[in-house]
Amino acid sequence: MLSVLWSQLLSVAKIVDIYQCNISRQTMADEDCEDRIKIFDTLINAGCCKRCALRYVGDTQTNYDEPEENIKELYCKDLNNHNGHDEQQAFKKSKLNPCVICLDLLQDATIESMILSPELDKVLEYDCDSFVNYISFPVSVLIREHSMEIFLKEKFPAFLEDHHIVPLNRAWSLSIQNKLAQKLKKKFDRNASLQVQFTTSYELEKEESSVIYHIEDKLKKSNGHNDILSRNTIGESLKTIDAAVFQKHVPIPPQTPAKPLVLDQVSYKHEHLFIAGRYCKYSRNLFQTPWILEDTVIKSSVQEIIFQALDNIFNCGSLVFSSSGREDFDVRTLGRGRPFFIKICDPKITKVSFEKFRSIEEAIRQTNLVKVRDLQFIDRKYVNNIKEGEQFKQKTYRALCVVKQPENLQIYIDKINNISNIMLEQKTPIRVYHRRSSDVRKREIYKIKARPVTGKNNLFELDVVTQAGTYVKEFVHGDLGRTKPSLSDIIGGDVDILALDVLDIHLDFPPSLESSKY
Repeated sequence: MLSVLWSQLLSVAKIVDIYQCNISRQTMADEDCEDRIKIFDTLINAGCCKRCALRYVGDTQTNYDEPEENIKELYCKDLNNHNGHDEQQAFKKSKLNPCVICLDLLQDATIESMILSPELDKVLEYDCDSFVNYISFPVSVLIREHSMEIFLKEKFPAFLEDHHIVPLNRAWSLSIQNKLAQKLKKKFDRNASLQVQFTTSYELEKEESSVIYHIEDKLKKSNGHNDILSRNTIGESLKTIDAAVFQKHVPIPPQTPAKPLVLDQVSYKHEHLFIAGRYCKYSRNLFQTPWILEDTVIKSSVQEIIFQALDNIFNCGSLVFSSSGREDFDVRTLGRGRPFFIKICDPKITKVSFEKFRSIEEAIRQTNLVKVRDLQFIDRKYVNNIKEGEQFKQKTYRALCVVKQPENLQIYIDKINNISNIMLEQKTPIRVYHRRSSDVRKREIYKIKARPVTGKNNLFELDVVTQAGTYVKEFVHGDLGRTKPSLSDIIGGDVDILALDVLDIHLDFPPSLESSKY
């Protein structure tokens, strides 16, 4: 009986605790609502616009696009708690002066001017489905925000310590993104590749920002007495300036501005896209990239042939070509080809089908000079695969060599086939000395194989697998002793090179596409 009674008493105690806890929570909620309204009214009375005031009492879920609904909800909660605030306080006629904090950045008129900017019509040319917007506002806004923060901390210290103020750029984005999405016919996505940037200016920027010079001498030194300080410099300075010192130079709260900020510029760009593939070069009279010889640009090159096939495909600002090494103009690249990628700057066309890539490859193949395979989009993070391990990947070459003593040809071939793993020291070759730094490079020959050419008693073919960056031509003839050991040193006779082909670059990039092969 006693145990049952004790159990009932515990149950009653729990109910009382829960009831008291709920009362405590409700009391805290009522107090929080009361503080929010007081802060909101204080900001409105100080000359702040409604959206800017909401930043101090709302959160990122606040409907900044239609702020009246959130304001009404805030006051209705307070009326339900019988605190006696007048709901109409929030909807009184807006003052004619610009907002003392955001300088009217969050006002409907400013947002509407951004939406009506003719520059936005050009954004419609991009075929992507999403965008992200950014704002650049005057540094005067940072100073005014800091001034208001000091003012509010003095009046509501406990509330501001526990409450997060929504950043101005976030509130602006929430205010404009729905309207901007309708205008651009694209959805807002903070991870989007298409970036739309709005830049604003303020006539009194120089005057208002210059007061910081009088607060911190170090800024004078670090900025060389410039008239206008950068946003980052002022932002960092405001974090460390003593509030009492700040108030001696800046009005608390901020004064009513004579003029609002204005829209200065709308810019836009799409992040770089990257496509990759492998190319074969069949001509012995073709540079990899445009070559300048005595102030004359030799235009015929692998890069230009590929770029011509890509012309107007992406409707972009420019194309930038990069590859895994390069061959001399008189060297062919065969086999799987040389890996390359192209950076596409600010493309308006971002959707290219698998079939379209194949048609591009076919157009290049029709030149009979270059063939491209495995052409495809790649993620930016993979482009470094071409450059990483440059000194460690291997390349296979085939050289056509000639000897001066035909009677010793077989002896030379036997000597070559009995060796492997040769360590070289190569000084910068004479033929590239004018454009390469003087250095001694250590390179390795991993495999080497020679065989005679049928019907020719003074020629042999040489297959070598080398470390990337090896000068194969110089390895064969020695470059007047600048490469040690050379093939001439190894066989003990004079040998030269007539032709050179790249048979393989041992790098699996990009992924092979079977249907891309011919």
